Formats: sequence, C-alpha cells, structure tokens
Amino acid sequence: MKKTITVLTALLTVVASLSGCGKKDDTPQFIDTNTAKKSVYTQTATVQGSTETATEAVTEHISPIETVTARQGTQIDVDKTIQRSEGSNTLKLGLGDFIEEGDRISSFTFIIYSADGNNIGTFKGGCGISVSDRCSSATSEGWYQSDDFTASTQGTYAEIKWEVPENIKDFVSAGGEVLFGYWWGNAESIRIESAVCSYERTRDISVDGTIEHDVGKSADYDSSDNMIAVPLDFLPENSVPQTVTFNISSSGKFGKFTGAFACKEGDSYKQSADVAIFTDDSSLSLTWFLPEKAKNFLNEDGEVMLGYWWGKQKSMSIDSIEVKYSEGSGTSKYQPIEQTAEQKTENPAESAETGSKFRTASQITGEIKAGWNLGNTLECYDYTDWTKDAETAWGNMKTTPEMIEAVKEAGFNAVRIPVTWGEHLDGDTINKEWLDRVQEVVDYAYSEGLFVILNMHHDDYIWFNPTDEEYPEDSRKYKKIWEQISERFRDYGDTLIFEGMNEPRTIDSPAEWSGGTHDEREVINRYAQDFVSTVRSTGGNNSERSLVVTTYSASAETSAINDIEVPDDKNIIVSVHYYAPWKFSEGTETVFGDSQKRELDGKFDELRTKFIDKGIPLIIGEFGCVNSADEKTRSEYYEYYVSSAKKHGIKCFVWDNGVATEKSSYGIFNRANLSWNTSILDGIMRGTE
Repeated sequence: MKKTITVLTALLTVVASLSGCGKKDDTPQFIDTNTAKKSVYTQTATVQGSTETATEAVTEHISPIETVTARQGTQIDVDKTIQRSEGSNTLKLGLGDFIEEGDRISSFTFIIYSADGNNIGTFKGGCGISVSDRCSSATSEGWYQSDDFTASTQGTYAEIKWEVPENIKDFVSAGGEVLFGYWWGNAESIRIESAVCSYERTRDISVDGTIEHDVGKSADYDSSDNMIAVPLDFLPENSVPQTVTFNISSSGKFGKFTGAFACKEGDSYKQSADVAIFTDDSSLSLTWFLPEKAKNFLNEDGEVMLGYWWGKQKSMSIDSIEVKYSEGSGTSKYQPIEQTAEQKTENPAESAETGSKFRTASQITGEIKAGWNLGNTLECYDYTDWTKDAETAWGNMKTTPEMIEAVKEAGFNAVRIPVTWGEHLDGDTINKEWLDRVQEVVDYAYSEGLFVILNMHHDDYIWFNPTDEEYPEDSRKYKKIWEQISERFRDYGDTLIFEGMNEPRTIDSPAEWSGGTHDEREVINRYAQDFVSTVRSTGGNNSERSLVVTTYSASAETSAINDIEVPDDKNIIVSVHYYAPWKFSEGTETVFGDSQKRELDGKFDELRTKFIDKGIPLIIGEFGCVNSADEKTRSEYYEYYVSSAKKHGIKCFVWDNGVATEKSSYGIFNRANLSWNTSILDGIMRGTE
C-alpha cells in the first residue's frame, strides 16, 4: 500500500535569543545557516521608552564541512490526459516538484497509459526544459526543445525516458518546467500517470562523525506495514543527523525501487516526497539529505524510516544505515511562530522611524485570528439574462450590517469582500452606484473594527487576460480601475487592505489550475507591481496601506510559489488559495486522517520556508470543504487546518458561498436567519486557540 506523501522543505536553523529586561526568552528565532557561522544571544532592554540592543558572543563548536554527492530520484503523481492532436498534445510540469536548487538532472521517465484503450504502438514525441539565458544550446530564449524521438511500448503501457543532454544540465534550475509531448501513436490520447526525475545532489554538510549501524529488517510492498523504522539511539548524545544512507537489498533485481523517507518522534511523523530509482541491481544505497526541520525534529528518541511502495521484488531488506552527524546542543526543536508583544497590540502604535500610525503587514497578519469570505455576493458576473441585481444574482441575500455583526460575534476578526468590477464599468470608469454600494458593505465591516480585504475578483472572466499580447491595454485598464478604488478609500485606516487580484490566470489554459507556465507567471508578476505602484501613487493612507498580491491563480503549487516576484515594498502580504486535500475538499473522498494531515503539514512547511521565514507575511485567502463528509469529520478538518496553519505562522480565511448542500456546498453561515453550522464554527475557533 502506498502512503500519502508530504514534501519536507528546509527550515532555518533555530538560535536562542534573550529579550525583555535582562530576562531570557525561550521563543526560538530563525537564522540562515549559510550566513551564520556562530550562534549569538541578543538581549534587548527597554529603558524609559528607548530600546537598546546588546550582542553577547557565545563560543560554539564549528563542525568540519564535508561534500556529499548522491544519486537521487523523485516521483510525482500526474494523472493528466493529453491528446495526439496539435494544440492539446503537451504537458508541462514544474521542476520545483522534483528537485531543489543546485540539483543536476540526468533524466525524466514518464509512465503513460493509453487513455482510449487502443494499443499505443510506436510512441513518437519530444521533451523540452527551461534553461537559463546563459545556455548556448537553448533552442529558443530560455528554453531547450529536444529533437523528436520514438520509443517502443508495451501495448497500452509505456515508460518513456528522456536523457537530458549533458550540455544543458548546468543551466537548469528548480524554478523552471519540463515539457512532455505526444506527436504520434495508435492511441488518440494518453494518460500520464506519473513522472520520475533522476538527478544528482551535491551538498556541503557539517560532519563530525559517521556511524554505520546494522539493521537487518525487511518489509513487503503489499503489506499494510510497509515501512521499516530504525531508532537513532546509537548516535552520540546531542548529535544532529545530517544524512542517512539506507543500504538495502532484495532477492533479485529491483528494476524500479519506489518508496519514501520518513522520520518519527513519539506520535509525530514527517515524510518525504516519493523516491524512485531505476536499477538492475539487487542492492541499492539510498541517501536522504535531511531537511533542517527533519534534523530538528529528531532527538535521542527519534526514528528514521524507509517505505517500500513498489519494485520487481515483493520484499526489501535494510541491511544497514550510515548516518553522518554533527555535534549540536540538542535543543534546536521546531517551534510554532508566536506573536510578539508588538504584533499583539490592539491599536497601531506610532513608528519611531516613520511617524506612521499604520501597522506593518506583519503586525496585521499577526493580529488576524480567523477570516471569513463574503462569497457569491459582490463578485457575481454574467447574470443579466435573469436579473439586474448583481449582488443577489447567485442566490444570496443583500448584505446587511446585521450579517457582519453576526460574523464578528462568531469570533472572526477579518472579512474578505470579493468584488467583480468588469460588469460595472462605463469604458474604464466604475459606475458610481456600484462603487457606493461596495463602500457601504466595506463600511459594515470597517465600522465593526474588523480587518477588511477588498479585491478584484472575477474580472478575468470578463476583460482581463494575462498574456504578453494583451498586457499593454489590460494593464492600462487595470491601473485605471485600481486608481479609482484607491481614491475612494484613500483616507481609511490600516484595517482596510487591498488585494490586487483574486486568482489571476489564463482562463481554460492547460495549466490554469496547476500553477501556470513560466511566461504566464511572469505576466502576473508585472500586474502585481502595477497594482502596488498604482495604489501607492494615490497618496494619503494608501502610501502605507497593506496590500495583498497572489501567485498565478493564487496557486500553492511549488512552481507558482517559486516564481512569484513579491514587489519591493514594506507592506506586502502574499495570498494563496489552498483547498486541500483536494479530493476531500471537493467531496469525492470523505476520510480525513493522518495522511491527509501530513499533506497539509507538508504544504504549510513549504509556504513557511518560502515566505514566513524570509519575513514575508502570508495568508490563505480561501480554503474549505463541501458538505460531503459527516459533520464530525468536517469539524475536525477545519480545526486541524486552521491550527496547523497557525503553527506555521499562516492565518486563514474560510470560503463561504452561502451554499449549504449539494454541489459547491462551502456555506457555513445562514445569512437569512443569522445562524451558523455550529459544529464547523466551533472547529474553526478551536483551531485558532
């Protein structure tokens, strides 16, 4: 049985700090180990309103550096179908789902099946990959396209391997994409089930010693217990494991080993992406470069694990493991982000540097408890065939002050107000009646002291198309709309936040919901800068207002979050939408268990590393699950989601479209009688504690 995977991403190393009037603060802070050679303690004392910082150096052991190189392979599930016909015969995958920066790719293997039942016959296709501008072998700017090639198949099944040319390997980065194309075969369409990237990883790691430990344990891939655990009680006290090499064997050729690394401490469990290695040998060495979080996660009671999902041989044995370790304090445990005293202030304090009474974006996200979306209301579009009332077109009542009061009383302290503007324009000018109504609804929440996010929502269905060709005209219109919104709300305080776009994307494109292409993501980055520059240019409170920008389609896919270019501005919040695990969220699965929790934790780890640890505030602007699972399970889902996100420094806005049953039933608040699904509401609020 295959187990669900979460990708572990590297966190920053914990160092101790001191704060307050000479009192030690046990809350860990994070620094980048690439720039820090020695830990320091920082003590902050406040005297008569001034802050002085003193730094006391602490003598610390510096480990020798060893360069380690190992063969690696990552497999991802794809489950996408492409046609043989031109225009729909290619698929692009983000390289960030396979590798980390600095890895050197050797090949890709695509596992395909006929989608129409016909034998594939001789496969003809091609592959391509993003390369840097320095690559002299590029076939076009930023891209290398292979020659067409053929491959034999096994009826309705095939493993199509592409060897990446040696002369481009050093010009491929984790932020790019790989393309798989199907030009000809007997099947009209094929389904790409999965893809394997084989690569070499080289890292400089801290090593004080190496220990080889005999194991002698076996597992069967078809067993419910197909993971082998190895306690690390043989390591020296206070040591930190850096790499673990599993030396494994079987009774015959592995063919293709598929499994995963994991670590465990108590009831907590962390797992890597799928590992896949092609080999004709009966023995294999698999090296796991432990991410920082995995290192900090393990102590003397911890275990490392290897799972066995598939191979030509039913059984696999771990003969021994080799652990490279460094000496450490043993106290650098991963901890949830806690709000500072500054972040917990209820009113904006005047900045000594700028004289501003606006809180920073980080302070604001720190103060958000939980957010609620006024969904399917002011963002309605394409409704004129049956009504003239945009606000009620999709079945919800007109928004009232009492509704927003009920949202506040339920425990939410933030409201996101989605708005579509394209249906209410005269040329580029927003209809005054519509802008007045939007302002009225904003005031309902603003006057209650709630944080309010006001956005541009479904305009991409009406006039906005993020392509290079349409950028000049669409950018002009986009800036004109935001100029008018900004002018109207210019004098509002810092509890009003603008969000440039909802899920900006190319409608109906092949990668619409999978993170987009590199070119599409680049265009969205330009619009993000347009948004920030336009709002700032209107002056007044807009010069310091917190602004929200999104990834392509607000996607949490690795390729999308890797390619976002956050505008260089002190008050920017990044937003992603993360309806996950997707099958549970959209209702085709009704179980929310350990594997689903690991999927959430893995993505939150990745988001924290990419943004929070770098000082960039992040929110999840939309999440939720439809009314498919039983109420107890749904309540547990909302509680775990909000709680885990909070531990990673991320605050969440629940999507509520007012629909309580059947399709797209994300509704949890009955706006007619001002009543809540109390089971789910209680789950959300428990998650914020």
